Amino acid sequence: MKKTKKSHAIIVLIVLLLALAIGYAAFSSALTINGTATGTGTWDVKFQSAALKDAEGQTDSSHGSATVGGENSNTITATINLAYPGDGVILEAVVVNNGNTPAKLEDFNVDGPESQDIEITQSAPSVGEELAPGETCTAQFAIKWKADSTATNLGEQTFTITYDYAQNTTEVNLTPSHSDT
Repeated sequence: MKKTKKSHAIIVLIVLLLALAIGYAAFSSALTINGTATGTGTWDVKFQSAALKDAEGQTDSSHGSATVGGENSNTITATINLAYPGDGVILEAVVVNNGNTPAKLEDFNVDGPESQDIEITQSAPSVGEELAPGETCTAQFAIKWKADSTATNLGEQTFTITYDYAQNTTEVNLTPSHSDT
């Protein structure tokens, strides 16, 4: 009799476990969430214009020319003709952010002939400076034949200015949560 009661108890336990498993399966479900993420950022940071100017800020073509170029309009090439020691010109460059992504200046370079007779000073954005969407930034470079130079002729001088911008975005930190209601 003891054996029969144990057998019946084991059978009842197995039936209960099967019932629980079937009940769990019947009342459980998987939720699937489908979605689409779209990136809508546009990148369009470039030189808008370049011009040579005199000391009063007026356009000055008598000292040469400045043109915007490069694959993404990220380079200015200026050809400068200075007439005598003490002569100079200002190269003005305007950078524009036509995109909708904030940008920051990572680096800029002024490449030109190495000459002890030429002095270049600049009023340009600092590395790390931000250029928000829709904003412009003006930089000026004074290129001058040093007054104390003993050179009698410098000839035509060519300078190239390149700005390197990168996106300046802030990563969003998200922590998912749930609610039992």
